Amino acid sequence: MRIIQILAPLCVTTMMFAGNAFLAKNAPLFADANGGSALGELIIASSVKELSKSGDFTEVEYVGFMPEGSTVVYEKAGVLMVGFEAANASNLKVLGQKKDEYDTVWINVSIKGFVKNDTLGSDKVKILDTGKSLFQGKCGSCHALHAESEFEPNVWPSILEAMGQQAGLSKAEKSSIEKYLQNFK
Repeated sequence: MRIIQILAPLCVTTMMFAGNAFLAKNAPLFADANGGSALGELIIASSVKELSKSGDFTEVEYVGFMPEGSTVVYEKAGVLMVGFEAANASNLKVLGQKKDEYDTVWINVSIKGFVKNDTLGSDKVKILDTGKSLFQGKCGSCHALHAESEFEPNVWPSILEAMGQQAGLSKAEKSSIEKYLQNFK
């Protein structure tokens, strides 16, 4: 009975806290809540599971897919929607693997770490609106805008790689526009 009295509040608190959030901007994922060494960078609008809070930091877990030999983790197998760029692939925990329709093997991985509290948001649509505004303002200032639905999600990264350099986009701006276009429905 004593164990139930001790564990019940802990379980309720954990269940109330654990939830999904989205990166409101590109942010380093730190190994600890002191903001020391970075495990890599989480990319805007990527979904993470909140695990706990520690002062100015939130412990999160990111789960995604990467091709063998890569340090780039994508949100979905076969879709080039970057969610995390690992500093070192050895920090990633392998969960399994899966093949896409082209028989490419994608490794399902996860990583846990800490992000600053102010880098998280709960409204993905609002976060993607930043990319929409940048797309309209930056891209539309040079040429007529392509329809958001004109290209598949896997095509937008190469277009933005070429055009982003010409437009002088920062990495954060390019990431924000890319995520908006890849998530457009």
